[in-house]
Amino acid sequence: MSDATQVPGYPLAERAAAVPGTGYPGHDLDAMAAAGRYSREIVRAFAPYLGGNVVEVGAGIGNISVLLLDRRPLRLDVIEPDARMFARLSERLGDRSNVFAHQGLLGAIAGERIKDADSLVSVNVLEHVEDDAKELALMHSVLRPGGHLCLWVPALPALYSRFDRSLGHYRRYRRVELANKLADAGFETLLLHYRDLVGMVAWFVSCRVLGQELTRGRVLLYDRLVVPVTTVAGRLFVPRWGRTSL
Repeated sequence: MSDATQVPGYPLAERAAAVPGTGYPGHDLDAMAAAGRYSREIVRAFAPYLGGNVVEVGAGIGNISVLLLDRRPLRLDVIEPDARMFARLSERLGDRSNVFAHQGLLGAIAGERIKDADSLVSVNVLEHVEDDAKELALMHSVLRPGGHLCLWVPALPALYSRFDRSLGHYRRYRRVELANKLADAGFETLLLHYRDLVGMVAWFVSCRVLGQELTRGRVLLYDRLVVPVTTVAGRLFVPRWGRTSL
């Protein structure tokens, strides 16, 4: 990995001007804040591809951001369009010299403010974007040649539920579909597979059959009982199906 390229940005001490909220309530992010094992496993999977200059798109309230900072990047740019979540993100990350916060959409920020990134991280964000092909092309444009996209998305259209719809999910992804969209955006895929086979079954029963939503209690139970099993299983074999795609 090359050293991070220092580009103009907006430190957290210089709050970006407020923009209208996206309408996304972010209740699932509050629940997922309890899923420490789950978040750490995502960042662990991304670790080999994280360089010195990291961009996180759709940072929310910082559940993944704080773990990226534990990897000690030279620079971390966090992007969040929703004004309410951006305020919470800024407060959580604090005024660190290597953290730059941007309120808005990637399309409005890419270019002079963010470019030549070593790594771009996007966790459970792409499914919220109606034109995901355009978004992937934007992601490609801010990476340096040889940079890495670390992408985590919900998988399998058969698992799409009323809860997905309430969160503003346009879709869940099949592996082949995502591979084709990545190729069209200019990416060369190094690793793309399903994760969390056990969670897939739990999601189907909870969200599709019972019509439940995420609560902090359910997330804690999942994080304590299911994530350790799926973590070990994921290191031993690659499942043919799963709840998420990496």
